[in-house]
Amino acid sequence: MFSMAATTQCAICQKKKSRRDCPGIRNSICAPCCGAEREVTVDCPLDCVYLREARRHEWERMPPPQELPFPEIEVSDGFLAEHEHLIGQIGFRLLRHALDNPKTTDHDIQAAMGKLIRTFETLSSGIYYESLPEEGSQIGVFREVKKFLDEYQEQEKKRGALALPKEEDVIRSLVFLSRLAAVHSNRRARGRAFVDFLRHTFPETSAPKEESRLIFPGR
Repeated sequence: MFSMAATTQCAICQKKKSRRDCPGIRNSICAPCCGAEREVTVDCPLDCVYLREARRHEWERMPPPQELPFPEIEVSDGFLAEHEHLIGQIGFRLLRHALDNPKTTDHDIQAAMGKLIRTFETLSSGIYYESLPEEGSQIGVFREVKKFLDEYQEQEKKRGALALPKEEDVIRSLVFLSRLAAVHSNRRARGRAFVDFLRHTFPETSAPKEESRLIFPGR
């Protein structure tokens, strides 16, 4: 464990005295720079003690998003109850990918989910066209979730499921997760607050059970 705080200048501003050992840049920084650059220019590990402390307070000051993604698509409580397992499985796959790829941000997840929704909207109209994101990290999320959804369909077929998930079911599941990501995002450029939420929803050492631990608003 490195410890240079209180003996050097802040590695970011080069002005104030360093007070904190920053695992994100593996150097010491001052408290103001920690607050200002956290998940903005610094990739903060999810277990950083300063990040965890900040998480406890940021929701008290964070205004809700002005508009949730895809407001024209209705996601009812009945739908959530019926498809909770599918939604939970997608959420777990998002978490696993984000933990395996630490550069993946909440913004990457939201952008990829938006493109996935557009892809399945075209599929439901009888046309298959992948609306791929432009950035590599977002493409990684897109591919991971799309791969899971393809595998899920095949597993349900082999299991002899009476009703396979329709494109509309997949779309609503993705829309719900996109809204959940919007609510739990701290809107920082490198923010992973939604990833952190998923990590607490699904302990990373265990796969989701038949009933997920996702908290559904309004229920």
